Amino acid sequence: MTSQPAPWISRLFSFGSKARTASTRPASERRIREGIRPPKFADKFALLDFEAPVAPVISMFAPPPELMLGDVTIGIRGEDLKYADIPWSTLSAVPRVSMKAPMVCQIFNWNEEIEWSGIRLADFLEATGLQVHDLGYFVIHSRDGQYFETLSRDEALDPRVMLVNQMNGLPLPHEYGGPVRLVVPFLQGYKSVKWVARIHAYRHDPIGIKRLLGQSKSGALGRAWLDKLGIVPAEGRAGDPAPDRV
Repeated sequence: MTSQPAPWISRLFSFGSKARTASTRPASERRIREGIRPPKFADKFALLDFEAPVAPVISMFAPPPELMLGDVTIGIRGEDLKYADIPWSTLSAVPRVSMKAPMVCQIFNWNEEIEWSGIRLADFLEATGLQVHDLGYFVIHSRDGQYFETLSRDEALDPRVMLVNQMNGLPLPHEYGGPVRLVVPFLQGYKSVKWVARIHAYRHDPIGIKRLLGQSKSGALGRAWLDKLGIVPAEGRAGDPAPDRV
């Protein structure tokens, strides 16, 4: 049975095609963003919508089916290769936090300040007992079945890194990675994995999909973005090579 695309998919456009699909969103709901600079591989993205009112909608791969928050389960696997499923509903004792922070897409040259609410990734790791070597990594997989990105242990434990289920005070919309996504405000936006499905621990760098595809040499933000937005990098060891070393 072929699933029908969500209504908002018809409003998306691709920089890579010769014919640019016109938006079907009413003019009053459109937000024109200046300075968007598409990379050469923009045609590789499944979804691109820079007129969305809250924030651009971007996805390399087609979104997975929609899911209710109560049905979310996050699979975890440690270095011992033992696997467990963690229902979101069992995390009610984990402290809820909110944070206003910029989301920066350095690849497309845009940023938006967003209020995120959810739980700290560090608290999730502690509550579930998921650990890794001091020099290890975590890989966060998307429910789309293809996308994944990495964080060093030090980055993952930064208190700004969150698993969020609310965006600007409302339930996180599906097109923005709902019902649960990762947010890493001190790295490039592509590190903030949408539709979180699994978190695995590794001793050595498993290398995220953007580096594997050659679309980015490092998830670190450039100095210009750090200075412009007052972003402070995480303390400790970075997961990707430093921009000035690649």
